[in-house]
Amino acid sequence: MKRYLQIGIIACLVNGYVHVQAQEEAKKPKIDFKASATLTSNFYSSSGIDPRQPSNMQYGIVRASVMLWDMVELPFELYFTTGQTRFQQPFNQFGVSPKISNWLTLHAGYFSTRFSDFTFGDLRLLGGGFELTPGNFRLKAVYGRSRQAIEPDKVSFAPGVYSQNAYAVSLGYGNLSKSYFNINLFHAKDDSTSVKSDSVRVKPAENLVTSIDFGVKLGKYVSLKGEGAVSAFSSNLNSDALDNVTVNVPTFLFTPNASSRIDGAGKLSLDLNPSAYWSVSLGARWVGPGFNTLGYALMPNDLLEYTISPKIRLLQNKFMLRARLGVRYNNLRDNRLATTSRLTGMVSATYQVTKIFGIDGTYSKNQIESGHKIDTLRISNVFDSYTLTPRLMFNAFGGTNNLMLTVNYQNSTDKNAYTQSLNSVKTNGVNLIHILTLPSSLSFSTTVLSNKTDMDIYSSKIAHVSETVGKRFFKDRLNTSASLGVNWVEVKDKSTQLVFRINASYSLKKYGSLSFFITNNSYRGYGVINQDYNEIYGNLQYNINF
Repeated sequence: MKRYLQIGIIACLVNGYVHVQAQEEAKKPKIDFKASATLTSNFYSSSGIDPRQPSNMQYGIVRASVMLWDMVELPFELYFTTGQTRFQQPFNQFGVSPKISNWLTLHAGYFSTRFSDFTFGDLRLLGGGFELTPGNFRLKAVYGRSRQAIEPDKVSFAPGVYSQNAYAVSLGYGNLSKSYFNINLFHAKDDSTSVKSDSVRVKPAENLVTSIDFGVKLGKYVSLKGEGAVSAFSSNLNSDALDNVTVNVPTFLFTPNASSRIDGAGKLSLDLNPSAYWSVSLGARWVGPGFNTLGYALMPNDLLEYTISPKIRLLQNKFMLRARLGVRYNNLRDNRLATTSRLTGMVSATYQVTKIFGIDGTYSKNQIESGHKIDTLRISNVFDSYTLTPRLMFNAFGGTNNLMLTVNYQNSTDKNAYTQSLNSVKTNGVNLIHILTLPSSLSFSTTVLSNKTDMDIYSSKIAHVSETVGKRFFKDRLNTSASLGVNWVEVKDKSTQLVFRINASYSLKKYGSLSFFITNNSYRGYGVINQDYNEIYGNLQYNINF
C-alpha cells in the first residue's frame, strides 16, 4: 500500500510539472520578431572651393531578427545607399545568419565571422556556411565570394581587381575560456577570367593557410595561448607549372607553380594573474617573410616581436599603473639590404587622490632604426610623447562643474643627416575644458586650446576657443545644443576659421527617434593661402526599434 501511495504522489507531481510546463510553453509566443532601422539623409553645399563630397546622399541599415518557438533565431541585415560607386564592394547587401538553439548558426548572403589570428577574420563573404558548437565540440565551414571583379580604369590609372572566392573550415574541441584546440584551414583564389581588359593589371593569386590554435589553463592563475600556421601563396596563377613536385596537393586546395612560396607563422602568449593587485602578460610573435593570408587584408609579415604588459593596482584601487614594452625586428632570413628594429613602450598612471581631484599621466616611446650601409637610406627615428591631465570636480555657480587640463609634449627626432630637417618635429599643446551642468538640464561646455609645432623649415601655431550650450525639453524627450568655435591658424601667414553647429534629437518613444544637425564652416585665408570658402553640411537621421 505504501508503495502504491508513493507511486501516486510521484505521478501527481509529474502531472503537475507537465501541466505547469505546458502552461508556460503556451504563454510563450510561437514567433517573436525584433527589428531596427536607421535611415539617413545627408546634405552638402560649398562655395569658393570644389565640392569635397556629394551634395545629397541617402542610406539606410535595416536589421531584423525572427525567433521561432524560442529555438530558431533568424537574423537579417540589409544595407542600401543612393551613392554606390563601381570602385567599391556593393553597399546594397543582404544577409541572414539564423541561430538555431544555442549550438547551430547558419549563414547565407553577406556575412562575417572569424576563425583564427593567422587564417581568416576580416573578410565579408557573399555565400553561405554553418557553425556547430554542441558542448565543447566545434565545427565551422564557410564558402563565398570575398571580392568582386573591377575592370582597370585607364583614366584614373586604377588597377583591375579580380573576383575572388574563398572557403574556410575549422574543427575544434574544448572550453574556450579554459583549455581548447582548433584546426583551421583557409583557401582563397582569384578568378583569372573575371577581368576582361588587356591592359596591365594585377596578377591573379591563390592562397592556402592551415593552422592550429590552442589554449591551456595552467592552474588557477596561469593561462597559455598560441597558434602555429603554414601558408602557401602563388602571386601569379599564370606562371609556369612545376614539373617536379615532391608533395602532391589536391588541386582544390592548392596548385603550385613558379610563383609559389611556402612559409610559416606562430604566436604565443602567457598571462599571469596571481593577485587582484597585479598581473603581467608575455607575448611573442614570428611571421615569416613569405607568409601571406588573404583572410586578413593588412597583416604584416617578416617580423619577430616580443611584448610584456604589466598592470598594478594600489591604494585600494585609487592608483593604477599600466605599461607595455615591445620590440620588433624584420629581415628574418637576411635577404634584405638592412635590418629594421622597432622599440615601442607606453606607461600610463591614474591616481584618484580624493573624491573631487584626480590626475592622469602617460608616456609613450616609438623608436625605429635600420642599419643600412648607405647613409641616405639609413633610418633612425625617435618619437616621444608626454601627457599630463589633472581633473577636478566640484559644485559652484549653481551646478556641477568638471574642469580638466591637458598638457602634452611631443618630440620626433630624425637622426639621419640628410632628412632630419624635414622630419624633426616638436609639438607643445595645452587644452582646457570646463563643463557646467545645472539642475534645469541647461549645460555649458567651454574649450580653450593652444598648440605650437616647430620644425627646422617652418613653425605653426593654432589657437581654438569654443562654447557649447545644451538644454533638454519635454521631460528630456528633446535634446538640443548649439556650438560656436573659432580657430586661428598661423603658418607664415594667418587664417581664421569659424564653425557653427546646431544639434537636435527628439524621442518618439515607441516610434523611434529623430535627430538632426547642421554645420557651417567658414574659412578666411590670407597671404600664401589667400582663399575664402564656405561649407554647409546637414544630416537628418531616423532610428527605430520594434
